[in-house]
Amino acid sequence: MTELYTPGQMSFAEKNGGTALDVLMQNAGEALAAKVMSVCNKKMLKRALLLCGKGNNGGDGFVAAEILSLSGIDTTVFLCCGMPKTELAQAAFESMKKYGVSITESVPDEDFDIVVDCVFGTGFKGSLPEDIAQIFSRYNSIDVYRIACDIPSGVNGATGEADENTFAAHETVTMHRAKTAAALYPACKYFGGITVADIGINSDVSGVFLIDKDDVKNALPKRPPDGHKGTFGKVVCICGSERYTGAAAMAVKAAMRSGAGLVQLCSVKTVIDRLAGNMYGAIFKALPQNDEGYISSSATEILVQEVKTADSVLFGCGLGCGEDTQKLLAAVLENAVCPVIIDADGINCLSANIDILKSTRADVLLTPHPMELARLCGLEKPPADRYKAAKELSERYGVSVLAKGAQTFYVTREGDYITAKGNTALSKGGSGDMLAGLTAGLAAQGAKLCGALASYILGEAAEKLCEKMSPRGVIAEDILNALPEVLCDIEK
Repeated sequence: MTELYTPGQMSFAEKNGGTALDVLMQNAGEALAAKVMSVCNKKMLKRALLLCGKGNNGGDGFVAAEILSLSGIDTTVFLCCGMPKTELAQAAFESMKKYGVSITESVPDEDFDIVVDCVFGTGFKGSLPEDIAQIFSRYNSIDVYRIACDIPSGVNGATGEADENTFAAHETVTMHRAKTAAALYPACKYFGGITVADIGINSDVSGVFLIDKDDVKNALPKRPPDGHKGTFGKVVCICGSERYTGAAAMAVKAAMRSGAGLVQLCSVKTVIDRLAGNMYGAIFKALPQNDEGYISSSATEILVQEVKTADSVLFGCGLGCGEDTQKLLAAVLENAVCPVIIDADGINCLSANIDILKSTRADVLLTPHPMELARLCGLEKPPADRYKAAKELSERYGVSVLAKGAQTFYVTREGDYITAKGNTALSKGGSGDMLAGLTAGLAAQGAKLCGALASYILGEAAEKLCEKMSPRGVIAEDILNALPEVLCDIEK
């Protein structure tokens, strides 16, 4: 797996990696210079402009400029933010001055073949200063090769947010580990090709792992040739209501497509009557309903018995968020000993009484979209840093969190993961239900990374479909029908 670092993880690694900071800066500058020289040699480029800030990112640029000048490349340093301010950057600047590097504090009039961004580092937040935005806009719009040092300036390294005038690199030389922003929208479109440079950090801090196809193949549960339906687990889906029949259908069908041996839908009779004729492979348990058409809390004892037979439980898709649903959720969490995936209305019910998570014996996996994540965290609006919010939630309550978005974070006690698969074909009703059902089906089969696997597989299905179809026209049923072919491709 590719390991990514947040700004906080990178800062910790730098300070605790056993190498002096001035040595790290020297190594970073050398790695940056090596990339610039490689590009210059391949493309026959001769004139380099380094845009340098006043912090340590600028210091990396000063080291690189010194090396480039000594190598015979016509090198100019533009002090975009004035003179360097940190001690390390000042020392690198004084060393560079001895080697004939051209230095300016105003926008150079001459043309350059290659422009290197060393202005802001991973700690940048907010909007670019107007003068810097104008500089980047100028070089982004002309025919010049652009390289970023560690992270393109204008990108928020924690959240993936990016100023509209962010430096648009053809390549980024990133230090020690790739950064999480490189996998997040909209920041990812500014990185270009990424080179990870070893700068001498020896740190065991764990980052976020980017899931790829081989990871999914290796993590999918094996299917022994003599396996039977009991081998591959039973999923109990507590989903649906008179108003939200479709949510139950999407969840159950996705669980069936996951390879689970048995998938049972526990819902009100109206939902089962509507769906049974089109889901021959599922089993059904009709439950009493209340006056609003949702499952009644009088079904508690029936549900508890069904939960005890499950290898995983999915709770929430289309259930509604009333008092009855809250009571049912509490009973499930009190009695389940298998993985419990809580989605949609289950999450909304949990938000009102989240401390019940502290007393459950089940391995709980929450699947919130950004606003549901906000509710779980007691926030009024979606957190900009979804990973941080999911991490804090996971640590506080001992649960796994599948924080859904254009890229999805899967935070667990064993490690943290990110999937970057999918497109706007998934930006429609039913996608969350499918993800929850697929996750529950994989969990029933014993998959350790069930949330990350489900997110990757669903996203891959959407991408495959959109090779021949418009994402506007793809609907949930198309994605469900594509899952067997996608799984086959992964398994091969």
